[in-house]
Amino acid sequence: MGRSFYTFIVVPNTSSRLHKLKLPVRILRVLAGIGFLSFFVVVGLGFNYAKMAFKAADYDKLQSENTNLKVQKKNLEVAALKLSEKITNLETVSARIQSLIENEGPPKRGKLNTAAVGGSTVDYPTAELLRSANIKDGLNMLKTQVAGMEGTFSILDDVMQKRSRDRQFTPSLWPVKGAITSHYGNRADPFNGEAELHLGLDISALFGARILAPADGRVIFAERKAAYGNLIVIDHGNGLTTRYGHLSRFLVKVGQKVKKNETVIGLVGNTGRTTAPHLHYEVRLNDRAVNPRTYLPKG
Repeated sequence: MGRSFYTFIVVPNTSSRLHKLKLPVRILRVLAGIGFLSFFVVVGLGFNYAKMAFKAADYDKLQSENTNLKVQKKNLEVAALKLSEKITNLETVSARIQSLIENEGPPKRGKLNTAAVGGSTVDYPTAELLRSANIKDGLNMLKTQVAGMEGTFSILDDVMQKRSRDRQFTPSLWPVKGAITSHYGNRADPFNGEAELHLGLDISALFGARILAPADGRVIFAERKAAYGNLIVIDHGNGLTTRYGHLSRFLVKVGQKVKKNETVIGLVGNTGRTTAPHLHYEVRLNDRAVNPRTYLPKG
C-alpha cells in the first residue's frame, strides 16, 4: 500500500508561480500532536504563572497589612499608656480637690473580724495590662473612664468656683493690724462702767493707719453717725455687711465697689464716742450683729 501524503499549495502574491509542499500524513499527525501538547503546556504554564502572581500579590498585601497592624497596635499601646497616665494624674488631682472641698482627712480604718489581706506586689501600668487583652476594648474603657472623670471635674469645678466666690465676698481678713482692746459681747462701758453689749471688736491701731476691705463688696454708707463717729458700711451680699467706726478719713464713697485686701477704705481715727484711736469693727448677718472672730483667722 502506498504512502499517503498531503499536498500544500502556496501561491505567492508577487508571483504566478505555485509552490507545492508535500507532507506525509504521519508527520502531520506528529506535528498536530506536538501542537496540541504545546497548547496545553502553554495554558498550564499560564495558569501556574497567574496563580503564582496572585499568590505574590496576596503575600505583598498581607505583608503590608501586617505592617499596618503592627503600627496600629503600637499607636494603640502608646495611646493607652498616655490615657493611663492622664487618668492617674486626674485621679490624684480629683482626690486633692475633693479633700479640700470636704475638709476631711483620709478615711478612718475600721476594725475587721478577720485578717483579710492581699494584693499585687507589682505595680502594673494599665497600658501593660491592656497588652494581654483586647486593646481597642481597653481603650474604650479608658475613654469612658476619662469621660466620667471629666464630668466629675466639671462638678468639682463648679463647687470650687462657688467656694472661691464665697471666700472672696466673706470678710475673712483683719481690716487693720493691732491688738483687740475690747471683744464682742458683754462688757463694762469704758465711760461709766455700766454693763453693755459691745456689738463688734475694738482693734487698737495708730492714728492714720490704713484700713483694708476684708472682702469684696459695695459701700452703702460713708458719713458721720453719732457714737460711731465717721462710719463706713460695706455690703458683701448674702446678707453680710461690715461696719468701720471712729475713722479719721474716708477714702471711698457710697456706691463704690471694693476689692478684698486691695482697697483702702479709710484711716484709723478718734471720732465719735472713743477714748483713743482705734477701729470699731462689726460684722452683721441679716442686719444682726455677730462675733467678727467667727470669720477672722486666729492670731
